[in-house]
Amino acid sequence: MDTLLEDMFARLLARSCSTTFVRAAEQDPDDKLLALVWDEIEESGLPNALAAEQDEGFGLSLAQILPLVLLMGAHAFPLPLAETMVARALLRRAGVEPPLAPIILATALSREDQATIQTAELPLARTAGYMLVARGETFDLVELSHSVLSSSRNQFSLSAHVIAGAEQIRNSIPSGALALRETIAFLHAAKLAGAMQFVLQMTIDYAQTRSQFGRPIGKFQAIQQQVSVMAEHVAAARMAVQLAAGTGGWFPDPLAAGVAKECASSAALIVAQTAHSVHGAIGISREHDLQLYTRRMAEWRAAEGAESYWATQVGREFFASNAARTADFVRARLSA
Repeated sequence: MDTLLEDMFARLLARSCSTTFVRAAEQDPDDKLLALVWDEIEESGLPNALAAEQDEGFGLSLAQILPLVLLMGAHAFPLPLAETMVARALLRRAGVEPPLAPIILATALSREDQATIQTAELPLARTAGYMLVARGETFDLVELSHSVLSSSRNQFSLSAHVIAGAEQIRNSIPSGALALRETIAFLHAAKLAGAMQFVLQMTIDYAQTRSQFGRPIGKFQAIQQQVSVMAEHVAAARMAVQLAAGTGGWFPDPLAAGVAKECASSAALIVAQTAHSVHGAIGISREHDLQLYTRRMAEWRAAEGAESYWATQVGREFFASNAARTADFVRARLSA
């Protein structure tokens, strides 16, 4: 089942999600082609992958959909499909029929102000129709419109802050014990891992074909060392994401999700810098795909807390555990 889904989604992305498509979405988030691609995704049933079978879903776990989220990162997919999977599972579990539109996930900046909902900058907010936002003891389903989205920080960004009133809330469900922020952070980490793998391969291919002083630059030891460091960080980020997804359910272990986000966000900075160093000036040109990916990686890196935030959270957990050694702390968490 997992392989069939992954193969099907990979074919869909290869057919419908070229970098030309991504660039068109960045220029016009209301492009009709985006709606057509989403319709195809709806027909596949993928938005309901995490929902239980009795709720008309696939009943898959987070580990089973992880290959799909990695593919979303590898293709810089401009629609919040992973977030929609989680949102629909939550809504269906609460007995609420979800809207047939992309849904982003968010945490409110202030829980005390019940009249206004404000968020930090949310990746892919401009291609979503709804937002499921954590506010205290509830998750509120908010209908998005241009009036509640902040102005884009540049002509290529699909991110936006949301400032909405209570009149935009279409439904509310109990939040229960689910740590939504950690779940969102995990999804961004998984997309980062997929994007970094693609950027690594892009850099290797470029180093093998770009010649300088009569031979490919990939033959130079300095370039080989840089690419090796990139590969180490990409592998570490992917491993951290895989560990966080291994709960058997459809949401990650909160602490492992924080570790994954810290690891992926830290790696993203190094991978992006090294890729641009190897590519040189061509990598920042508008026509080159590298800058498209590194821009998206920068947004995912900052979303729901960059590496410094999650390193602090993990450090607090460690000191609160009274573990004598880091190894004891890790073993205790893995066996919990």
